[in-house]
Amino acid sequence: MKKVNMKELPVIFQKEGIKAKRIYDREAAQANIITIEPGYTLPLHTVPVDIFMFVLEGKGRFTIGDECFELTKHELIEGPKDVPHGIENTGNDPLKVLVVKTPRG
Repeated sequence: MKKVNMKELPVIFQKEGIKAKRIYDREAAQANIITIEPGYTLPLHTVPVDIFMFVLEGKGRFTIGDECFELTKHELIEGPKDVPHGIENTGNDPLKVLVVKTPRG
């Protein structure tokens, strides 16, 4: 059993307006919390595994392939492997998203 305190975890990715922390990392899955400040976008990119994204706080536009979806707190969206996806914060507050990759990517 392992207890994790988000505040104590190092930032694994950071660029202007975006930062990420890894909260879980095992062979079967990997989970990150991504924070995107208002007006910033995590550009389209691909990963070689399936993912799901769950909005913890805020609201944003999630692009999966050729489709865009507006999500708010407590909504989830899936993304298949190798399909481009990105996230834009469309709100006035930070957008916090739990991103889970299965298996670890």
